[in-house]
Amino acid sequence: MKLGRYLVETHCHAQRHAARIQASGEGEYGDLAKKMVTATPADEATDDDDVIIYDNSDRVIRDMETYDVDMCVLLPGTFGFTNEMHAEIMAEHPEKFVAAAYPVQTMKAAQRGEIEWTAERAAEEVDEWLEEDGFRMIGEGIPYDPTRDEPMTWRERKEEVRAFFDVAAKHEVPVRWHTGYVSGYAAGLGIFDNFPDWSDPTLAAQLKEEYPEVPIVFDHGGMQATWREHHVDQCCQVAATFDDVYLEIGLYWADLLKKPLTDPNISVEQLLWGTDWGASMPEVSRPGEDPPYYWDQLTDRGLPAHQVDFWGPSLRQLQKYAMERDLPQEELNLILGGNAVRLFDLDVPDHRMFRDYVDV
Repeated sequence: MKLGRYLVETHCHAQRHAARIQASGEGEYGDLAKKMVTATPADEATDDDDVIIYDNSDRVIRDMETYDVDMCVLLPGTFGFTNEMHAEIMAEHPEKFVAAAYPVQTMKAAQRGEIEWTAERAAEEVDEWLEEDGFRMIGEGIPYDPTRDEPMTWRERKEEVRAFFDVAAKHEVPVRWHTGYVSGYAAGLGIFDNFPDWSDPTLAAQLKEEYPEVPIVFDHGGMQATWREHHVDQCCQVAATFDDVYLEIGLYWADLLKKPLTDPNISVEQLLWGTDWGASMPEVSRPGEDPPYYWDQLTDRGLPAHQVDFWGPSLRQLQKYAMERDLPQEELNLILGGNAVRLFDLDVPDHRMFRDYVDV
């Protein structure tokens, strides 16, 4: 039986990398993340390109059919997935996908040394893409300078962050704020070391005070990799203060779901079902342990060549919580899709699928 009336995956990567790593020398693994940022689309690639990106939406659609997922939000991640390819995917399947806008070309040009990265230039690119059909938000995470190799103060970084919140306010769309830890090849980027907003979710409260009209989505809800709950607690702290701050809970295990779902100051209407479909971050199973599973890149396993199954384990954990706590189906419907439909203004067959009461 399908777990809800209408399922929306709010964190999906429908583009994928192919890397020439077989002949890599020692230390090459640590450089892979930076090479991924400037990855070349497959139809433009030459033999000199170490990393390419390609349209992987056929596999997304196959899993959508397998798990009865109705729509997906396409995210560029921080690894060079392009807005152009997302536009092509949405044009081919407008009923299945919407996307987030990101200054991908600005970041790639800066990384290649062709231009100097500025927040203003990056915000202009995002502004242009939000004019296009299907682009409904900014993210994943707040855009950043990929060439920076030293930490910024929050005072400096906050000025950059404001540029993107200005664009979000103009287009009346949410901003996605990345949370959680990194491991494996992603650790080579230095994002968490150099940009305070990527390592401290509580800073989002300051932007909410300045931009009360701009919703914020905490990517991963603080639980991206490993089992450490520090960022989850910080995300819940902010969500408990602002009713339009949203948590993606698709990577939570059943017991972890208790944190937002039993917090009297966090509404069920602030929760989104978002995993990390398309990421190379396998499930680490630990039967009988606490937690029973989590997501991570284990270095002794190498790089995953298979398509990691995020939705099966995620839906099982959500079902386990719902059954143990007797979660009302109307609330489960909101988490799985209804909240995303409202927040991202999605076109659905019937808007009366989700809980809604009229004041009389």
